[in-house]
Order: sequence, then C-alpha cells, then structure tokens
Amino acid sequence: MPGVDRLPRRPLSLPRFCTGQLEQPLLMHALISPDPPWIPLGGFPLSGRLRVAVLHGPCPLRVRPAVGALLAVCAAVVLLAPPAAGQAQKFTTRAGNVALTVSNLGFVGNGFFNAAQPSCEYPLLSHVEHLYLAGLWVGARAADGTIHVSTGAQDASNLEASDALREFTNTRVIPVYIGSNSQNSENYDARALATQHIEMAFDDTTHVEASSHVQLGLEVVLRVLAWGNRYADDFVILDYSIHNISPNELRDVYIGFWSDTTVGNTTRNNPYDPQPPVPWNFYDDVNGALGAEEWVGPEHSVAYDPGIWMSWEHDDDGDDGLATSWIGNRLLGTLPAVEPPEGQPPVSYNAWRFRGVPAEDDVYTDQDGSHAGKYQFMSNGDFDVGMVGNENFTVPSDWVSLLSTGPFPYLAPNDSINVTFAIVCGPDSLGLLANSRVAQVAYDQGFTLPTGPPSPRLAFEYAENTIVLKWQTGDSVAVVGPDSVVTLPNDDARRSPEYHISSITGKPDFQGYRIYRYQGQNFTGDPYAQATLVAEFDKVDGVGFDAGLPPLDEQGRRIFRDTNLLNGFPYRYAVTSFSAPDLEEGLPSFESGFNENVTLVHPGPAPSTADARKPVGVYPNPYRAGSRFDAGGSVPELGRRIWFTNLPERCRIQVYNLAGDLVQTLHHDDPVSGQEPWNLLSGPGRAIATGLYIYVVEDLNTGDVQRGKLVIIK
Repeated sequence: MPGVDRLPRRPLSLPRFCTGQLEQPLLMHALISPDPPWIPLGGFPLSGRLRVAVLHGPCPLRVRPAVGALLAVCAAVVLLAPPAAGQAQKFTTRAGNVALTVSNLGFVGNGFFNAAQPSCEYPLLSHVEHLYLAGLWVGARAADGTIHVSTGAQDASNLEASDALREFTNTRVIPVYIGSNSQNSENYDARALATQHIEMAFDDTTHVEASSHVQLGLEVVLRVLAWGNRYADDFVILDYSIHNISPNELRDVYIGFWSDTTVGNTTRNNPYDPQPPVPWNFYDDVNGALGAEEWVGPEHSVAYDPGIWMSWEHDDDGDDGLATSWIGNRLLGTLPAVEPPEGQPPVSYNAWRFRGVPAEDDVYTDQDGSHAGKYQFMSNGDFDVGMVGNENFTVPSDWVSLLSTGPFPYLAPNDSINVTFAIVCGPDSLGLLANSRVAQVAYDQGFTLPTGPPSPRLAFEYAENTIVLKWQTGDSVAVVGPDSVVTLPNDDARRSPEYHISSITGKPDFQGYRIYRYQGQNFTGDPYAQATLVAEFDKVDGVGFDAGLPPLDEQGRRIFRDTNLLNGFPYRYAVTSFSAPDLEEGLPSFESGFNENVTLVHPGPAPSTADARKPVGVYPNPYRAGSRFDAGGSVPELGRRIWFTNLPERCRIQVYNLAGDLVQTLHHDDPVSGQEPWNLLSGPGRAIATGLYIYVVEDLNTGDVQRGKLVIIK
C-alpha cells in the first residue's frame, strides 16, 4: 500500500442480491487507515504500514491474527474449554442464510452424520442440503525434497471413514473463540468482525496410522465469518492462516479446498435415515467452475467480475422443484501473493468422480500404471470444465472438486500463509454470482461491512389466537449511583437498538423496526420474500413514513400484538432494526439480519391459573392421520402432533390406553404458554395404534387433577 500516514475514506460500489438479480449498486464507505478499527484477538495492537498482495490485485488493508491469537480474549466473549486431543468440536453458522457446519479437525460439513446440525443448509430452515464434506489441503516440498500433502477431508463414504484418512487434528488443543459484532448478541465482542465470528485451530503433527503420510509441521487457524445483514447473508467466509511450526523450511507450497458438494431436499430424500423410503441421490449433480478472464475462455469467465475463481454445483433436476439452489466455493485471495511459473495460472480447478482421489501425496505406481498424486493435482494448472480428454465434465454425476492455488515459494519456520475461501449459495446462477461478489467485497475491505442497529432480543407471550412480542429499547445512559448517570460508550451493548451509534459515521443511526411473520416451520427461499411484513414502524422525525414506534409496556419494553392467528399452527417471527439513510455520508438504510432473532412459536392460551381455572382440552380430537397440525417430513410417524391446551404452568400429563397401560408421560413447565404438544409416540419411541386413550393432567403446584379422552384414527 502507499506509504501514507492516513488513507482517506473512499466509497465502494457494492452489488446487492435480491431474487437473483443485480440491483442498483449500494454505496458503502470503507474506512481505510493504518490504524484498524479493531484489535486482533491476541490483544496486541498493529502498527506501521502493511503491504498487501492478493490474487485479485490491489486491495485495502488486510489484518490477520497471529496463530496464538486464540489464547487471549476478553472475558465478555465465549472462549470454550479446549477439547481433548483429537476430539471434534463442531459449530454451525446460523447468523445468515447459510447453516454451515465447521470443525476444529480441518473438515467442513458433517458427512450427513447429524440431522440436528446441518452440513450446509440453504436457505436456513429449508432442509435443502448442499454439501456432504469439504476440507483444507496443504501440499509442499519438505527440506529433504520429498513431497507431502496434509488434508482435512478426502473421498470417503462416511465421516468415520474420512476421519481415518485426514491428517489434520487438534493435537495442541487450543480453545475455540466465539464472538459477534452484533450488540444484542449473547457473544458480543467489539473486536469481532461479523455477526457470527468463530476461530479454531488444528494441526497436522500427529501421525495417521492408516496412511503413509509424513507430517509437514503445520498449525492452522480457521476464522469463520458469517453476517446477518440482508445484503451479506448468503455466504460464509473461511479464512485460513497456515503457520509453519516445524524447524524446517517448506517450499513450493500449494493450498486447496477439497469439496464433495451435493444438493437435495432432506424431506424428500433423507440422507440421515439409514433406511429411507427414497435414498439420497449423489449422482444427479452438475458441476463446473468460473475462472479469471486472463486464463479461461469467455464461456467460463464473467466480464463484470474478471478476477473470479469459483467452483459451483446444482442439482440437475432440482428435486422436483424442492432443491433448485446453487452452491459455490470462491477463492477470495491470498497473503502473500502466489508466484506461479510463467504461463501457468495461479489457480487450478480439478474435478473427478467420487473415489477418484489420488491414493498418494506424490506420483505413485500401481498395477494400472503411474498416477499423479495429490500434490500434482494441486499444482497442475488444470481447469476441468466441458470435455477434457475422454472425460465429459458437463454430465450429472457424483463429482468431487479441488480449487487450489500456488505456489508460495517459501514457508519459513514461524511464518504464515493466509488463504481465504467463501462458501456461497444462491437461488440460481445469477444469485450465486451476485452473492459471491459481495463476499469478495467483504474480503477486499478487511471484513469490514457496514451495518446498522442490530435486531432486538425478543420475548413472547401467548393468548388465544394471539402472539405478543416484547423487546427492550436500549438506552444512551446508565445509572451508576443513587443520583448519578453516565453516558454509555458508543460500542456499549446496552445502547441497542434504539440508541445505537454507527461505527462508520459515529452518529446515532436507528430509524425503526420491521416485523416479519411466516406461517410454517421451513422456508423454501429468501425469508424476506416468503415472510409477510406485518408491520413497519419508524421514528417521527421527518424521515420515512413517520409512523411512530410501537407502544411501551409498564416495564418500558416495546410491545406488538399479532391477532387472528390459528392456535397450534407454527409461525416464525423476526423483528429487524433499520437505520436512517445518511445523505451527507452517502450511506443507504441498513437493515439487521432476519435470522438474528427469528423464533418459532405456536399461538395458544396462556397458562391456566388457580383463580381462573379452565378445563384441559386436546386438539385436534379426534386426530386423523394427515392432520394439518402435523409437521410433515419424509417419515410421517415422526411428524404427527396433537396439542394439550389450557394447561397450568407446571403439570404432568399422562396418557393411558383402555387396558390401563401407561403410554406416555409429558412434563409441562412454561410460565407463558398453556399448551404442550405430543408427537403420538409412546415412551419407548414407538408409534401408537388407532384407538381411544385417556389422559390425566396433574397440576404440580396445587395437586388438582383433570381427566379426559382422545381418539386417534390412522
């Protein structure tokens, strides 16, 4: 970067994605200064000038944490206890629209191992998966000239098989950091870079018994960044810092991201079910890639995004319209720059059919002849699209891909290389491109994206066919004594949302709220488009509609009452905050993330009290298979539901058959809701039969007992 004492604030044109189209550019301001607006997690300040080189040419300031940065964080944020050596810790991004599972063992995704922790679900809560497994690859020449590649994941039929092959683990057991730059997050940390900021470390210093692999002596810090902002919620950034902790220099280093993407709807084909009615189809996906126009033909480059390097995949038939979205893996940049041989591109894109991964790190020979090793794939400069030799990469199949970059000529002991990828999703090819460009902007701006006030924390109360939402307003001052108040600092979480101070302008920026409601449990597309905007409020200040803000309850909380709902049906609510446009600074209005506080609720009565006792009831009664109250899914027996209603705050519900056998016991303990669902499964988890059943409800506070009958018809 130029040697200047202070760089000016400069505007940046940011494309915004909406329904797969590029809207008018969104004007942002990037604060570019030798003194960054945040401090690395290691707690040490950065000083002096930084010279930055990346694949995509000049870019603004890049700030990187040291490997030891995970060890020093403030007490206000989450620092998880170190796991045992080799023990996996997995976390799922849920701040935005991509639910991506990451681990401290070098792999990304869950190998379809745990249905409760999505592999790469998009949109969030849609049951549309996009990734089986992915992971980091690092290849290099050791000091003795031998070639080795350390991997976080390889072609494997399940997660256990992959664990036996990968070389990365967590021998050094460094704690995991979790933070958020959203002031209303439980993990708020002013130094965090995104709505969800996770950092974890892994290494390749353990010998793998099932492999002939020789360790390179690497420690990797993975920084995972996900944003909730509406214009930046369709990607997750994976920022890798690769540190040489060995005493030896590594040469000709290549770094890649291996991925086994697969797109489908888990409610139609459940990959988590060992015996599904319709098995998951790994063989109907179409893969490809886009490359920089300097190196690939116009049919595989993007004129308005000339530096792009991104692999992509989508389902060939879209699962009958249930899985039509796309996934991509975009290489955002490196630090330092790669130095490829003259005439060879800085990036290689290799694709192969599942099980086609090279068996060894370097060139090897078997009964079929001589073969390129993993390192040769990483460094070959190939771009596997269309027809290449006898392979047709355009046909649907179970494709595996590797996007790699290099070489980095040297990696000295205690030195680092930084490579950053983005897992990007979109409703179609145009949406994928637009979202990947926003990810590139986030990288180029040092992960500094403009935001407005955060979403409030929500509380819910219940009434017949009604949901009541309440939330705190925040304040600009705090009481510190009987007669003393102090002004809160600009980054104090107690300000949000209504007294939030913009990190860009240093001025208050709150303007109003938007309240969204969605009837149903699962989304199939953009939640902003599918949910209903039931109300919008803004301050009376001559800006916007001047509709005013929601009223306050006796505790000073904002309150909104939504009526004419259906008891027992699922609704999702989200309340976002938005800022006022700043004409002086050229800033538009920013809206907080839908998923920052989206909550599933079921309308129904409040708890019955001793002073106003109501008879306990059940609905639907009789229950008929296929009821509209059922949750649905690929296994009908797991989605059935009836509701016990008018319950006291604390009670025990017991269900008996006519023979007097106890079928199920439910425990209700809820101070705000008088309802409890039952999934029509017995205590051992078996589906119950058609018939007449007796229920007994005991109030645990008073001892009162009520009885009733219910009928199940299947």
